Amino acid sequence: MEVKKETMKRAIFALVMCVTLMGCGGISFPKITTPKPPKTIYGWNETQRETPRALVGSDGKVYVLTEREKTVEVNLDTTPTKLTFMERLGNWISGLGILAMLGLIAGLVLAPGATIGVLLKLFMKWKKAMRETVIAIKDSGAVANENGLSDMLKAKQSVETKKLVNDIKLKT
Repeated sequence: MEVKKETMKRAIFALVMCVTLMGCGGISFPKITTPKPPKTIYGWNETQRETPRALVGSDGKVYVLTEREKTVEVNLDTTPTKLTFMERLGNWISGLGILAMLGLIAGLVLAPGATIGVLLKLFMKWKKAMRETVIAIKDSGAVANENGLSDMLKAKQSVETKKLVNDIKLKT
């Protein structure tokens, strides 16, 4: 029995050393993206119009003049680059502090169901807050006039969303 225990200890030690020395090479983490400038798309529309006109001179001769009008309209459209789900997840993870990261890993190892439930609840809270904000801005007509946006936000947002927005205001 003594030999088996010693052999087993050596095997476990060798396995732990292999994993420790190997590192996390086999684990692929989400990508952390750097901010990129938005894509700029230039568009233009060129129109040209010619209008002939007949003029009678003082000497009785008819002169034909051509009036030319040229219009160039230039449009500038900037579209932000969209991140994939894994890039957004990587950016979220990179925003966490080291203690929050360790707590998240410990939670996923010790109680994965509860941790995933808490994360989904947090995600749904943010989604609800953003949806209410967008609906309030759309209903207020803030694009046409800037009056009433504050009142509409107060009317459409729940108390939980208002607390979340206040927390965001304090952090920024």
